[in-house]
Amino acid sequence: MRKNLTLIIIFLIASKSFACSCDTPKPAIEFYQSDYVFKGQVVEKMYSSDSLTYTVTFKISNHYKNGANPNFLKFQLNSEGEITGKFTSCDWSVEKGENWLVYAKKINGELDFQFYCSNSMPLGRLRIYPSEQKILDNGNELDLAKYRYMSNDSRPVTNVDSILEKYRKKKLIPSKGFAAVWLDIDSAGNLTSANLRPNKQLEYEEIDTIFGMNQFKNTYREPNSDLEKIALKIAREIKHWEKYYYLDLEKPVKYRKWLQVYVDKDSIIQVEF
Repeated sequence: MRKNLTLIIIFLIASKSFACSCDTPKPAIEFYQSDYVFKGQVVEKMYSSDSLTYTVTFKISNHYKNGANPNFLKFQLNSEGEITGKFTSCDWSVEKGENWLVYAKKINGELDFQFYCSNSMPLGRLRIYPSEQKILDNGNELDLAKYRYMSNDSRPVTNVDSILEKYRKKKLIPSKGFAAVWLDIDSAGNLTSANLRPNKQLEYEEIDTIFGMNQFKNTYREPNSDLEKIALKIAREIKHWEKYYYLDLEKPVKYRKWLQVYVDKDSIIQVEF
């Protein structure tokens, strides 16, 4: 039974990004958001009287996050489908004797961790990759303000309609696709760079070699069509944007924004943010 459970868990890890509709955060981000990051062994597993939940106790062998360093931590988790009779694609379990790497945080006052949508994982046949071990060893030094982040929600402060007005006076051929532009915006909300999305192999701008937080370089590319020429001109005229605050940071950060330009069926140029 234990062997079968181990094989199931290994299979789930190989497919964890496909089983549940969620994204696993970068280890550096989850480290920052966690209250505890540790390696430990499950020394006790106790089911509740109604068997709907169970409590596991970890004996901690290695704390990575600065702060309190208890020798033991307890977590209440939902029971397995085999016990409750309710199976989902997101089922997972923890067994006594297993060793885990755990990223844990308080949710509604209760300490919790997850397998899916998390970098927490059972250890054994699986191992911590050197790149993640670097993050664990240096995570307390992470300065999130150094990096650029993707923002889908930030909106322009500049009046875009006034910019588009001069282009909408021209009759353009409806486009089959769109022209995509990458915008880089500083922490004050000012446009610093606007370039067409690269169509060749991408390179990272290297800020550090530890945390895996680097973005692709935003470099100039020659327009390949009239639509791309117009899109680039429009993007570079939108000079002021909303400030972006990442996670719980008190100060705004620099970010990257995508802009798409196309010509609709009525031959009117349109912009999507």
